[in-house]
This record gives sequence, structure tokens and C-alpha cells, in this order.
Amino acid sequence: MKKFALLITALFVSMGSLFAQCNDELVNICALDIGEATYLKDFKVRLKKAKKGKPAPVARYSVVLNKGTHYRFSVCNAQEFEGEAILQLYDNDKLIGSTFNVATGKTYKAFDFICRKSAVYHLFFSYKEGKEGCSVGILSFVTRQDTY
Repeated sequence: MKKFALLITALFVSMGSLFAQCNDELVNICALDIGEATYLKDFKVRLKKAKKGKPAPVARYSVVLNKGTHYRFSVCNAQEFEGEAILQLYDNDKLIGSTFNVATGKTYKAFDFICRKSAVYHLFFSYKEGKEGCSVGILSFVTRQDTY
């Protein structure tokens, strides 16, 4: 009976660590990979698979960015999910940055953005092909230059 109890406990502990990467652990992993930038904020995203005939789910966040500031937007995917995140930055209805290049089909881990006007910008997270996924987006500060 003790062996059975130990086996069940070990199973729950291993399952917990398997899915733990989809939370704060993933934020920590992603924040360590921003280079010479300074972490500002994270955005946790978990989306279900798109239903047949329906548009892919999208997570939306708003963020205030300041003129003259160089920002970096990074995204990391949890290994236990098939979905590959696409992070897009919009100024109103205008796409101004993305981790996905439509022309080439290539996905990038990050992109930099030099803010030319202080405003509320919008982040959109989705997954390629509408797959289920769990990711974290990181907004980081690179440098401040008042010459823009």
C-alpha cells in the first residue's frame, strides 16, 4: 500500500511539473532570453484549439508606450503544447510589428519597436493554424532616445 501511495504521489508531482511551464516558470525562462533589455511586463496566454469553421481564438492586451523609447517584444511557447504563438503589435488598426512574417511564413522569437508617438497600443496573440497553445509575451525596455 505504501508503494502504491508513493507511486500515486510521484505521478501527481511529475504531472504538476509537466504543466508548470505554462505559468510563472515560462515567464522566468522567457525573461532570461531578452538580451541586453530590461524586463517591463509579461502577458500570459493560453488559448484552446480553434473550432472547425470558426476563426482562431485571439488574446488581446493594451499597453501604453512612450515616444522615444526602444522596446523589445518577445514570445516563448510552452513545450507541452503544439501551438506556435504569433505576437502582433497594432497602433489602432495598423499592424506595426509581428513575430510572424506573412511573406516568408517564418516565425521569430522577438521584434524591436522604436516608439514614435506616446499612445495606447494593442497586442494580439494567436497560434499558427489555430492550434491550442500556451505562451508568454515579454515587453522589455532596450533604450531611451529623445531624438525620435
